[in-house]
Amino acid sequence: MLNLIRKDVIALKMYFLFVAVYAVAFGVFFVSPFSPMMICMLPAIMMTVFSSTIELRNKSLLFIGSLPVRRREIVLAKYVSLFVYLALGMLLAAAIYAFNEYVMDTRFPFTALHLSLSAALAMAFAALYYPVQFWLGVRNSSFISFLVIFLTAAIIGGLGNFKDALSLGESSWTRLAAGLPIAGLLLLSVSYRVSLRIFLRKDIEG
Repeated sequence: MLNLIRKDVIALKMYFLFVAVYAVAFGVFFVSPFSPMMICMLPAIMMTVFSSTIELRNKSLLFIGSLPVRRREIVLAKYVSLFVYLALGMLLAAAIYAFNEYVMDTRFPFTALHLSLSAALAMAFAALYYPVQFWLGVRNSSFISFLVIFLTAAIIGGLGNFKDALSLGESSWTRLAAGLPIAGLLLLSVSYRVSLRIFLRKDIEG
C-alpha cells in the first residue's frame, strides 16, 4: 500500500509548484480570515482530483489491477493518500504563518480551529468523491467533483455567518469544531466500505 501512495505522490510532483503558488497567493497577497482553511484544505481536495485524473490518463489502475495487489489495498491507498495531501496543506499553512508573522510582521489567523475545520471538510469531500469515482469513473465524476469543490468553497465563505448565527462562545465553538474531524473519520470509514464494495463488484463484472 505504501508503494501505491508513493506512486500517486510521484505522479503529482509537477503539481506541487502549483499548490505552492496557490498557497503564497492566498497566504501573502490575498489574506482573509479564511486563508488558513483555503491553504490547508483546498490543496488536499485538488490533489485528490488531480491524482485520479492522472491515473485515468495513464491508465495506471488497469496495470495495478493486473498485479498481485489486494483490491482492499488499492482502495485504502486512495483514502490514506488524502492525509498525505492534507498534511502538505497544513505544513504550507504553518510556513505561510511563520513568514507573515516573523518576516512580514503581518498577522495571519492560523489556529487549531482552522486545522480542525479544514481536516473535517477535506475528509467529507473525499468521503463523497471516492464512491462516486469508483461508481461512475473519473471522467464521468469530474462534474460532480468540481460541484462539490464549489460547494465546499461556499461553505468556507459562510462559516463566519454560521458561527454568528449559532451565538456560541469561543470555547463552545472550539469544542464543536474539535469533534468534526472525528465525524469526518467515521464518514471516511463508511465511504471506504462503500467504495470497496463498488470496486469489487466492478472487478467481478469486468
